[in-house]
Amino acid sequence: MKNDTNSMPQPTISLEGAYQSLFYNHPDAIVIIDTDGRYTDANPAAERIFGYPKQELVRLQPELLFSMEGGDLPAVLFAQALSGRPSAGEMLAAHKDGKRIYISVTYAPITSQSDVVGVYCLAKDVSPLVEARRHFEQAEEHLRKSEANLAQVQRAAGIGAWSSDVTEKQHRLISEHSLDFISVHSADQTATYLYASPSCASLLGYQPEELVGTSAYDYFHPDDVDLVNEYLTANLASAGVYTVAYRIRQKNGGYIWFESTGRYTYDADTGAIKEIVAISRDINDRKTAEQKLQESEQRYKSLFEYNPAAVYSFDLDGNYVTANSNLEAVSGYSKSELLTMSFEQIIRPEYLEDTRHHFDLAKQGIPQHYETCVIHKSGGFLDLHVTNVPIIVDDQVVGVYGIAYDITEEKSYLDQIEKLSYQHSLILNSVSEGIYGLDKEGRGMFINPAGADMFGVPMAQFIGAESHHTFHHTKPDGSACAVEDCPIFQTIKDGKSRVVQEDIFWRPDGSSFLAEYRVSPIIDNQTIKGAVVVFNDITTERDILQAKESAERAAHAKSEFLAMMSHEIRTPMNGIMGMTDLLADSGLTQEQQEYADIIRTSSDALLRILNDILDYSKIDAGKLVLETEPFDWRPLLGDIHQLFAPKAAEKHIELITELEPGLPERIVGDAVRLRQILLNLIGNAIKFTDTGTVTVSVKAHPQEEPDDLILLFTVQDTGIGIPGEKLDQLFRSFSQLHPGINRKYGGTGLGLAICKKLVQLMGGDIWVESKEGVGSTFHFTLPASSCSKQVDIAGEPEPAGEPDWASAAPSSGSEQLRILVAEDHPVNSQLLVRILKKFGHAVTAVSNGSEAIDAVARGSFDIVFMDVDMPVMDGMRATRHILELLPDDNKPVIIAVTAHVRAEDRKMCLDSGMQDVIRKPYRTQEIQQVLRLWGKPVAK
Repeated sequence: MKNDTNSMPQPTISLEGAYQSLFYNHPDAIVIIDTDGRYTDANPAAERIFGYPKQELVRLQPELLFSMEGGDLPAVLFAQALSGRPSAGEMLAAHKDGKRIYISVTYAPITSQSDVVGVYCLAKDVSPLVEARRHFEQAEEHLRKSEANLAQVQRAAGIGAWSSDVTEKQHRLISEHSLDFISVHSADQTATYLYASPSCASLLGYQPEELVGTSAYDYFHPDDVDLVNEYLTANLASAGVYTVAYRIRQKNGGYIWFESTGRYTYDADTGAIKEIVAISRDINDRKTAEQKLQESEQRYKSLFEYNPAAVYSFDLDGNYVTANSNLEAVSGYSKSELLTMSFEQIIRPEYLEDTRHHFDLAKQGIPQHYETCVIHKSGGFLDLHVTNVPIIVDDQVVGVYGIAYDITEEKSYLDQIEKLSYQHSLILNSVSEGIYGLDKEGRGMFINPAGADMFGVPMAQFIGAESHHTFHHTKPDGSACAVEDCPIFQTIKDGKSRVVQEDIFWRPDGSSFLAEYRVSPIIDNQTIKGAVVVFNDITTERDILQAKESAERAAHAKSEFLAMMSHEIRTPMNGIMGMTDLLADSGLTQEQQEYADIIRTSSDALLRILNDILDYSKIDAGKLVLETEPFDWRPLLGDIHQLFAPKAAEKHIELITELEPGLPERIVGDAVRLRQILLNLIGNAIKFTDTGTVTVSVKAHPQEEPDDLILLFTVQDTGIGIPGEKLDQLFRSFSQLHPGINRKYGGTGLGLAICKKLVQLMGGDIWVESKEGVGSTFHFTLPASSCSKQVDIAGEPEPAGEPDWASAAPSSGSEQLRILVAEDHPVNSQLLVRILKKFGHAVTAVSNGSEAIDAVARGSFDIVFMDVDMPVMDGMRATRHILELLPDDNKPVIIAVTAHVRAEDRKMCLDSGMQDVIRKPYRTQEIQQVLRLWGKPVAK
């Protein structure tokens, strides 16, 4: 990873700066409100307009800030903004010193991913404008009264109209010198201009006489016509006054934002509505500022939330104020947990003093770049590269921003590089792979003897040489390879490791060879100094390739043979084991029950032998994949103890389990394979012990590194023991120590060989100590160093018990299941039919896939048990035809029944449309489990 501490945080800082500058320097008040109506932040203009410091303002209730004379208007505007629609109005507010101020407010939604997460309240002090409007209204009212008085006087005495001249002059003086646009409209749907003040020329470019006689709606932006109409209808009719924001067309064809406040005038005699008087002003600058503020904030929020790094902020005490989702992923804590914490709570103790030092410098206004280590919620440690920058408002540091990258993997690799440097000469001279290093300009710094031999150059000649144009100037297809396309130089540039499976390296003599290589960055003090390349000459001869292909064909043939044999053996075994279960449940005499138990025990032993052979084959072919996941090993030991306790008691052997205190509860590994190893070792111990004890113990195995934890499992018995000269044969495949022992105790000779290979695959070791006639002690180790980083524990499944026929049968009042069995083997078909009928279900049997299709076409079934290998048509083809044939509401659940045990066989079944798979030989419990899971009647 490239640690460019200068460029990495810049995008976040600059966008945040733009947002802060707009927020803190806007001339209008900006108050941020959460969805519950609480004030959460305010800019300096809000403090100036309302008179409250921000700390007091954010604690005020809305009803204390806005005068009650405003009625429900603040709540109405807030509700409209929460619904996603900006809204505006004019109302009275209470200044801290007690005076009332008129403000024009706009409520705008704050959105995140289409969700409204808060509301902006932008407020402008319009007290001077309202005062001017009030004088205008007083003058108008004075004019109206004067006109009424004049009319009365004229009617009474026929005197001339002298007072109206005075009021008319006052009226015109106000309207003709106001910077706002004052207009009079007809009180109908056209809102025709009856009067327009001269300011319309400077605001809109029209002369008053151009507007008079035209409809106001002719000048509205088409997208705003309905909005203005709806607003006027809702507010003017009910309150007699309105304030609305909209776009209006200027004479040059452009649009600007207008905010108009209007009211009705009434006939003095009749009280009927006469006209609409409106005062309008240009709010284009305010709207532009609002839009820029919203865009800046949205860009900032998007960059904050979707930043690939963990981004967060602190107050001056080091408490988290904000945190993005990547900080949750890095720390393991949820956002709600982090916002109640300080950074000191998650810093590893030995790094705390240094981290505090950098935080204090950031509080002083000095950006910081450093590395630290945090404690994950699960208990593990993560190395981070951190950038801290001060949050500055009005030349004051009010908090600290943090940007953190997880460099645990890079640090680990850097440690490896440092260890490599420690034994530089020894390692470079002894390895067979070619290794060379380049500086950041691509010149050779070192090369080991193996690399020099492959390139055909003396080691001294390589040092300082320009590498790309000498050794790596073409691609595998022969085309030229530019420096910027070279994976090695890309790693030098961005600090990312790369693996290239096949490329061409050239020698100075003009010859070339096919190479496989890994390139990793050389990082010193968080700066990329160059790269290390580890490579191999993978040029092969034809006979080697042919031998490899031949070996692969042989391995494939072996795998196919074992799969076929497994299928052929499991099919008749399914009949034997299944019928034995039915027989044992049919009310046998004691002697008959003993015979059935012998058949069952022998079948189980045969199945174990078959599984051992298949496991050994997978391990031998390198195809056994361990399932690595966290699990609790103590319940696993408890289950095994309970499993063997009856057998030990039968032989009068004491079975003891001893666990060293202080061991971790959880480890990471393959629980199934650990269980297999313990079952084999403990089973052997009990089998070869006639008197005494079998002790299973687990303790920590001493290590040189204190952070490395190895668990030591020991199984000790007081059995027959093993002769010293035979110990070396113990873990060999198909090895029996003595024919007499084999005849007495049985076995394939594969159990311990499989145990050894499984232990080695899990990164451990296994060995034995034994004395003939005294007993044996088997030890094996299991690495557990990563268990402290795991937090999720997968529960161990409960062992299956005896058949519970009632639990799988239809309960009282429930519908009986209709089940189709498609099985060509008559014994297996009869077995499955009898088991299902014993559960109380209606069962139909067919012998191939074609008959299964005909059956589902004629009748309706809830579940189909479909054998995979059948004549005429196999189960997978039949499944696809059935799913195409039937409508969705009448499709049955199709369960594959197969003797194939490979993972790829299961995948093919599921890909064909089958919902589940059971393998032969199956037991009654498996049928029960399938019926519980899928036994829901479909529509008839």
